[in-house]
Amino acid sequence: MNRSKDFLTPLVALAGASFTTVSAEMMPAGVLDSMSSSLSVDVSTAGLLVTGWAGTIALTGIPLVRLTMRWSRKSVVLASLGVMAAANLATALAPTYAVALIARMVAAGAHGLFWAVVVAYGASLVPPERVGRALSIVLAGPTIAGLVGVPLGTQVAHQIGWRVTFAALAALCVLCVAVIGILVPPVGDGESRPEPERWDRSARSVLLVAGGGFFSLIGYYAVFTFVVPVSAAAGIGGSAMPGVLLASGIGGFAGVLVAGRIGDRWPTGALPVTALALAVVTAGMGLSSGPIVYVILVTLWGVLIGVLPVVLQARVMRVASERFRNTAGSILITVLNLGIGLGAGLGSLTSSLGLVGFLPVIAAAVAAFALAPLAALRSGTREHPWRECRGSGAAACRVVVSQLDADS
Repeated sequence: MNRSKDFLTPLVALAGASFTTVSAEMMPAGVLDSMSSSLSVDVSTAGLLVTGWAGTIALTGIPLVRLTMRWSRKSVVLASLGVMAAANLATALAPTYAVALIARMVAAGAHGLFWAVVVAYGASLVPPERVGRALSIVLAGPTIAGLVGVPLGTQVAHQIGWRVTFAALAALCVLCVAVIGILVPPVGDGESRPEPERWDRSARSVLLVAGGGFFSLIGYYAVFTFVVPVSAAAGIGGSAMPGVLLASGIGGFAGVLVAGRIGDRWPTGALPVTALALAVVTAGMGLSSGPIVYVILVTLWGVLIGVLPVVLQARVMRVASERFRNTAGSILITVLNLGIGLGAGLGSLTSSLGLVGFLPVIAAAVAAFALAPLAALRSGTREHPWRECRGSGAAACRVVVSQLDADS
């Protein structure tokens, strides 16, 4: 029986959960005006509902993973989705801004824990040579959330009310709990982990991969946060912005579709090449000679940001030892959220200095720094040896490798 087909349904179930959690993450951006009016605060104050999310994940990601280390991955995923359901319902019912902010912070903590574990979970459901394709399915969820989930939720909010949108997200989280509980098998050493994960020799490789993602996302989000004024500087009028964003979104979806095969076909080279291409295309957006060229570059930009998360997280799963995967996931989600926050800050600083026309070039220069840690990874590490444990002796082989890690 083909194992990859056996686990297609569980992977789709995890993709549904990733779609729901990212829709919940991004939703306030589309309904911020309605929320600020309803909760009697100005828009800038309501903006903390968005900016506080990344900060909460950065602060709580690793501690929450360590606290739940004895739990099975399935238990962690189900618990985090359950907490997100309760937090989204609390947001929908929030009588004041303070209650809504606290509910969003709780949801952010659960979201960070979910993402620290779900990638390792998905990777564990398939053979090592299919990790990239498995993660491309799981990570299709966030792309679809941007293309469908957030626009649909925003439309519902404008037609009926933002509270209905968050109540619907709570209901979707509950549905995900039921579907995953039924369709997704437990993985790992039984349903519990008697020994907490410790740092081992694969930690260095994980940090180098995360460092590459960190600089790439600073560059991307510096431009993405201010894509409207950047596009205006390239000659794109406000009325054309929906089309530009649609082109980027379609590119992103196409990128996710091909990312899995790219990551599996070139497991070591896919990430640095993608990071380099992202820096080059970002710079090109600031140097483009006209709107047509700019839109083509934005589409390629979308393709690359669709590819990047898949090859990045697949690389982390490949260089991490099997027992270090959950901690590796928490490190990655923490570092990437710091990169997102710093990217938005870089864009804000550049804009305040009146240099928004130069922002893509500045952002590209920062994104190019991703090549330094990735080069160190390429020259100083090799794929973790447990991935060579296959066949009838795979279980015994992995025990030996794990003991080698413990002794190193």
